[in-house]
Amino acid sequence: MMGITHTAIALAGASMVTGSADISVLLLAAIGSQIPDLDTTKSWVGKAFYPLAKFLEDKYPHRSATHSMFVSLAIATLTLPVIWIYGWQLWAAAPLGHLLSCFSDCATKLGCQFFWPINKDNWVIGLNPQNRIETGKTADYAVLAMSVCVLSISLYLITGGGGIGAWMNRTFFPTSQTAVELLRQENQRAVLLHIEGTRKIDNSRIDDKFWAVGANGGILIVRSNQEQMLRIGEGGEIIPKRVNVLPDRLAMKIRRQRIEEAEAAEWVKSLPPEALVVGTLEIEDAGEIQLPIPEPGVMPTVTRAGGGVNLDHASREDMKPLEEFFIMSGEVVIKQL
Repeated sequence: MMGITHTAIALAGASMVTGSADISVLLLAAIGSQIPDLDTTKSWVGKAFYPLAKFLEDKYPHRSATHSMFVSLAIATLTLPVIWIYGWQLWAAAPLGHLLSCFSDCATKLGCQFFWPINKDNWVIGLNPQNRIETGKTADYAVLAMSVCVLSISLYLITGGGGIGAWMNRTFFPTSQTAVELLRQENQRAVLLHIEGTRKIDNSRIDDKFWAVGANGGILIVRSNQEQMLRIGEGGEIIPKRVNVLPDRLAMKIRRQRIEEAEAAEWVKSLPPEALVVGTLEIEDAGEIQLPIPEPGVMPTVTRAGGGVNLDHASREDMKPLEEFFIMSGEVVIKQL
């Protein structure tokens, strides 16, 4: 098969198996799909790495050593630490791309030594030689077209609509709104973002990672590594220049709770340690609450509101000033990271 056909098959397969449209995952799958053709100097990858391709070409027959499923297993084994550093999807991409490329070559007239070196027979899919695929012929282009269609459908489902166009916008032209839309599609998961921009309070530069835990209109609500809550977007604490969505996700348990006549101290202590609370509390003698002055450049998470307070991703520490009071009623959403 043509190199571009192998690439398309690998991209379609990797996106379907991993459920990821991350550019790093797709790029590694594409690279993995080209490794088998390192055994010939006639392929484009063989021309790019000519000394290595020449060595393999002289030592092994075409579609033998580099086309083995055991090479896929070797790649997976050697890159195993990637699972703990970057996640299983990034780890699986290259060996999956290689395996799909080798397997697809079994559908060609020549086939390949899929189980080399245990079995050096050429394995071929299809009993009728006339129905097998020839490189650069009509069937090869048909497989290419089908793979692109499958890739488009896969990206459409992963991005929640928009297909390749939405994926390109998210990957190459990311904005805070892109992240807002993605966060709303996620099912109870925080999204890791790499944000470049400036702090509104002093115009200092921001270039750091944050966990996006919510969205309010077009504004992202994020938590920093210092566990500070910040708003990203016009009107927020950080004005973004570029917002990159990273593949990492963090599970969130989200539940609603209605409160009727409860001691604030007991209620706050009942919350999980990592809880972030959003909602409104009606508090007896609310005028006597002494809220601390918000730290400059940080989102206020507890604010006065009529006869009570509004909570916007408030932690247990943020709600300590309420512990001496009595909650008459309230309705909140509790997010547990």
